[in-house]
Amino acid sequence: MTKKLVSLATAAIAVALLAGCSTGGSGTGATTAAKETPTQSKTAACKAFESKVESAAQGLQSEVAKLQSDPQAAVAKLKEFDTSLSEGVDAVTNPTVKPKAEAFHTAYTDMLTQIEAIAKDPQSADISKFTETTTKVQEAGNDFQKSCTA
Repeated sequence: MTKKLVSLATAAIAVALLAGCSTGGSGTGATTAAKETPTQSKTAACKAFESKVESAAQGLQSEVAKLQSDPQAAVAKLKEFDTSLSEGVDAVTNPTVKPKAEAFHTAYTDMLTQIEAIAKDPQSADISKFTETTTKVQEAGNDFQKSCTA
């Protein structure tokens, strides 16, 4: 795997970590409010997502750095994070946050699919397509963050 692809993947993962673990939110008592009403608050939705992905995100960036030296281990860690993202999306019911979480997960899954293919056959890497995919992950991550901090 080329150094450029490793750098792009690492950058995209950094955004994924920021979106998944730095969702923020405002106000207090949001969890109580979410329990009292049928609609999940934005803060509760973001915290629910965060609670599912935070532990999987730990150590992810260091594993991604191993894409070149140990691609199977790096891909396994990325798949673990993908599963946590899926669980995070399932935990979100807020109608504003849910589509943003789904878009982020879809973009991440697309990137993971490309990383898996590149890890199996580095010579087949389409850098321009991979760059587009990492940009989508970054944009979706930023959109998710904005929905949680707005």
